[in-house]
This record gives sequence, C-alpha cells and structure tokens, in this order.
Amino acid sequence: MQILINNYEIMKHKIYYYLIFGIFFTSCQIDPLPIQDQTTEDLWSHSTYGEGILTNAYTNLNDSYPISMDYYTDNAVPNQPGANALALGTWSVESSPIGNWEYTYTTIKYLNLYIANGEDLIYSVSDKVKDSTLQANRMGEAYFLRAWYQAELLKNYAGKATGETEVLGFPIVTTVLEQDDELDLPRNTYEECVLQIAQDCDAAIAILPNTYSNGTDPFTGLSNRGRGSGLAALALKARVFLNAASPAYGASTPALWERAATAAYDAIEAAGGLTDLVAYNNFNDAASFDNIWIQPTYSGNGLEGTHYPPSLYGSGYCNPSQNLVDIFPTSDGYPVSTSPIYDDATPYANRDERFNRFIFFNGDSYNSTIIKTYNGGDDAPGGLNQQGTRTGYYMKKLLSKNVQLDPSNTIADIKFYVYLGKTELYLNFAEAANEAYGPDGIDLGYSAADVMAKIRLRAGIDSDPVIAGVQDQYLLDQASAGTEAFRTFIQNERRIELCFEGFRFWDIRRWKQPLNHTIEGVKITRDLVNGDSYNYVNVESHTFQDYMIYAPVPYSQTLIMSNLKQNAGW
Repeated sequence: MQILINNYEIMKHKIYYYLIFGIFFTSCQIDPLPIQDQTTEDLWSHSTYGEGILTNAYTNLNDSYPISMDYYTDNAVPNQPGANALALGTWSVESSPIGNWEYTYTTIKYLNLYIANGEDLIYSVSDKVKDSTLQANRMGEAYFLRAWYQAELLKNYAGKATGETEVLGFPIVTTVLEQDDELDLPRNTYEECVLQIAQDCDAAIAILPNTYSNGTDPFTGLSNRGRGSGLAALALKARVFLNAASPAYGASTPALWERAATAAYDAIEAAGGLTDLVAYNNFNDAASFDNIWIQPTYSGNGLEGTHYPPSLYGSGYCNPSQNLVDIFPTSDGYPVSTSPIYDDATPYANRDERFNRFIFFNGDSYNSTIIKTYNGGDDAPGGLNQQGTRTGYYMKKLLSKNVQLDPSNTIADIKFYVYLGKTELYLNFAEAANEAYGPDGIDLGYSAADVMAKIRLRAGIDSDPVIAGVQDQYLLDQASAGTEAFRTFIQNERRIELCFEGFRFWDIRRWKQPLNHTIEGVKITRDLVNGDSYNYVNVESHTFQDYMIYAPVPYSQTLIMSNLKQNAGW
C-alpha cells in the first residue's frame, strides 16, 4: 500500500516542504536551518518546524462548496449538457470522480506523524502558559482533523463487498507505517470506523476550547475560527452517528438513532442550546456562530462569476431543477400542491423566504437587474449567453449580493466555506430524534418538532405562537401524523436547507431512495396582456444502477492490495 508507507528518516525532506504553510498559523519567526543540517530531533524541536505537518492537514481541506455533487441528483444540472457524465450512465470504477483515496490517506499519514511526535513541541521558552496551551490545542486539532479525514473516507467509500452482509468502511491507520509493516490492509467494518472517528473526536473535545469566541485572545479568540474546536468535534461526531444510523449502512436500530440524537443534542447544548437561527444574509458573515467551523476568510468574486446569471455578468453554470423549485413551500408553510395562496399562473409569488434567497427565477429583481429567463430573455438560451439556463433557473444561494461583476465597477466580497454549521446540526438532531422518539418526544429536552420549528421560523414560516400568535399548522399536522410522515417532512426541509452544499447525493443513498431521476425545467412564454405561460419540460434523465448506492473503492488500490475488498457491482 504505497500511499501509507512512511520511512521516518526520509520524511525530513517532506516535513521541511510543509514548513512554508506554517507561517499562516504562527507568528513566531525563526529562520530554519538548511535542510542538510537538520536531524529528526531538530525537526521536532520547535513549533516552527513541527507545526508545518499539522498545517498541511488544514491546507489540504476542500476550500469550496461541492456544488457539482448536486448535478448527480434531482436538484440541479450544469448549463453545459454532458458535464455531469456520472449521472448520465458513465460512472465506472476506473474513472470515478468520487473521493480522493490517496490524497486523504497522505494527509492522515502526516497527522499520525504529528500525533506521534508533536506533544512536546516548544512554542515559547519564556511563557509557560502559552507553551502548554498551544501544545494541547494543536494536539487536539490533530485528533479532530484525523477524525475529519477519516469521516471523508467513510462517506466516500463505505459499502458492501460481493457476498458480504456487513457494511465495510476503510482500513483504519492510526500509526506511522514503516517499510517493514504490513501494508496490504483490509477494510475495517463500518461500525469500527465510526467508533474510531468518535474516539478521535472525543480526544479533541477533551482538549480543545469549545469555541473561538473570546475577542482578541490569542488562544481562544476570533482569529482562530479556522481551527478545529471542541464544538466542531461534537458536530462532526453527530454527523457521523447520523449516517451510521441510516438504512444504507446497517440495521438502522433505535439504539443507533438514539446515539445519533444524543450526539446532536450534546453539540446543540455546547453551542448554547436550542436558539433561533440567524436570518439569511449574503452567506459571508464570518462572525456568525451559526457557522461552527469555517474556512479562513478571503476576498473574491469567483463564485458569482461562475454562477450569476448572464444579465449579472456571470456564466450561470448551476441550473436548479423544477423538481427542487416545486418542494419550496408557500409562505404559509404548505406545499404548493395544497396551499390556498399558491397560484400556478404566478408560481413564484407567495413562496417562503428561502425560495427568494436560494433561486434566481424569471422576474426576480437583484441588484437593480430583472432576471429574464422567458423565451427570448437575456438569461434564456440564446440571450446574453448562448447556453443560458437549461431549466429556467439559476442558483442564488451561497452568492453575495455585495458582489458586482460589471466590468466598469467590479466588486469582490468576503468569502469562506462552512465545513460544519448549525443548520445541518439542527437537521441531524431532528432526523435522529424523530426516528428514536417520534416527532414530539422530548426525551432529550426538546423534540424533533421543536427543532424543525426553528428551521421554519427562519424561513419566514411563523412557528412560534408566543411571538406572533400564529402556528406553523403544516408542521403541526405532519408531527401529528407520526414518525413516517414527519420523516418525509424533515427530508424535504433538509433538501431545501442544504441544497448546493453536496449533501443530497449522499442523503439519497443513505436513505436508500431511488437513484434515478428525470430532471425537469420550465419554458416561459412572455405575454404582457394575458399573462405568461409556463410549459414544464424534461431536461435530462439520470441513470444509476442499483449497486451505485455505494461508490467504488479506487480500482488502482484494489490492484495492489489483495485484502482490499471492492464494493459489490464495481
């Protein structure tokens, strides 16, 4: 297993290479010795050298939303036909774009190296508090980051091998492997992997500050928000336990749902308890603690350049489907199929706030520009951009209204990727608590329905009778109908809230829902006298075989590792 081999002496050269990334995370300036003069002991003698290994794991994190994953689902298509070949029947074991086995294991290798050697790194000779605090914090971060990368392996490669009944995960590696070690490792069971991730999360929780919210404090202040925290480890554990309770990965027993609900509850309590979510903004509020763990901020407008409609000088690459648009409720909380305030002659009126914040639609007003996706409009095919939208819609979520792409007045804005957020955490709790205790069970202090009320309240659907005297009647109806009805309700809300963030692909699979979809769109004919007409059309069909509920283990790895079982069907 070539990617796991690590001869400790030759690692010095790679360690030195990663020192260049350490500048971002340390203010200590020490000129490194020439590489030929350094011994292994030198490399671990001071944080300036050794912390480069840890910083490498931060550098290797995904730094943008995996929007393209929604092109493999019924949420969206790219505006270039065929750009989502995986969903069109060409997914193969030899060319799977899912995951990066070698990259992830290489990062885990460096984290193992740091955990084995970084405990006594010197951060300050004169300041013992700083020295001990940073030693502990960085070690906690190493455990958290190892849990994160292990969770990525589990998400990407879990599955059942041919003839097997137990779901497998990945080969667990928590030590620095040497040339003489056994390298042809088998995959551990899914549950063994879950427990290993949870163990690393717990090690991080025991050491790290819960949050980085203490002003300018060098150890717990806002400048550290890009680092792993105790709360981030709690939220990650809740995510992993939720996935482990899902039907695709085992028996989906009440005990597993209770474990997932408890983990999410612990994270919610550590975040300050069940509180209102911050109102939607430009997706650039780095100070919001609804964002549990974020990428360090930067200034840019590339996301808008890729996804703004042509009339806003963008490429309009992500085209949300009519399938997704149809599940956004009206402002009274009811589905469009049953709401008395929905009119199919004006389908974009009276929708909940998320629709207006997440989707560019015909007639939408944005930065003093009217979006025109009707036939012959600026944002339709053949308009300002020959391709235009294939579905009649463009993605608005994740984009900043402050950004201007007009060549005469180009403006960038603060950007960052949210790795872990409170919205997902609330949804994780609601799903697990509903399965464990029912919609209204308050075994943990509040119910799945209570948490979903917070989700809906932010969407402009009033679910707090104390505040406004009006209840979210549809939510109450679904809760009264029982666990199965409320499960569907939660799944629809999760699809809306987390769209374009890469969750839908995995959610469909862990829920064992149908993989194949017909993606729909709309063709709008402009009529200023009688009103526009809407013709709903099929845009493309997705083709997945049943075995594609699980992604393949990299083919190249199965060729060199005889003990590495491939997922069935691949």
